[in-house]
Amino acid sequence: MSKRTIFIWDVHWCYDELKLLIKELKLSEEDKVFFVGDYINKWPKSFKVLKFLYKNKDQFFGVLWNHDYHFLEWVKWKEVSYWTKTFKKLKKKLEEYPEILNFYKNMPLYIENKNFILVHAWIENAIELNNQKIDILTSVREINKKLWYKNYNWDKKIIYWHNALDGLQIRENTVWLDSGCVYWKSLTAYVLETWEIYSQNALDNYVDVYKKIKNEFKPKTRRSKK
Repeated sequence: MSKRTIFIWDVHWCYDELKLLIKELKLSEEDKVFFVGDYINKWPKSFKVLKFLYKNKDQFFGVLWNHDYHFLEWVKWKEVSYWTKTFKKLKKKLEEYPEILNFYKNMPLYIENKNFILVHAWIENAIELNNQKIDILTSVREINKKLWYKNYNWDKKIIYWHNALDGLQIRENTVWLDSGCVYWKSLTAYVLETWEIYSQNALDNYVDVYKKIKNEFKPKTRRSKK
């Protein structure tokens, strides 16, 4: 089997699905695996995901994403966050394994080589990668109310995405495959050289995002005055 460049999208804490997907991939020693999505949050297996990445750090590579960056900023500044309760549990566990926390802190915001650019969210045109804003690299979904791939004009293929509801989208120069495993969908891997897709179905409905969205847009009822 020839050397493969493999990308895996937002894991969040879907540790069991990640292990099954890696097993299905039947990795060789020459394969390299790049992670393109949030490793943590939704708990309780965030730490197991980070530990698994660390144990395979010679073969697994990845960038920091919005959830990861928010957690590391919280560790530094202790600001109140929506995820404070979850963050406290993860921080406590990582403090028992400083080598894993160090590994996590030192992940880059992007990876570039001769064949691709890897980021979680987006990059702006005509701006050098090392001058990109952090929120652009980790969080943005749209540029001027348009999905940003429509404005992408770099020569290299970009591997990205930050919106699980859109699912798999493969184009000649842009690839996003956040297939929403944490939302009871699937965890996806993409092979750069062959365009092959590997998929592992979610084992549970960890976060019912569709119910959440429905509730957010549910019309408010008013009681009539008697």
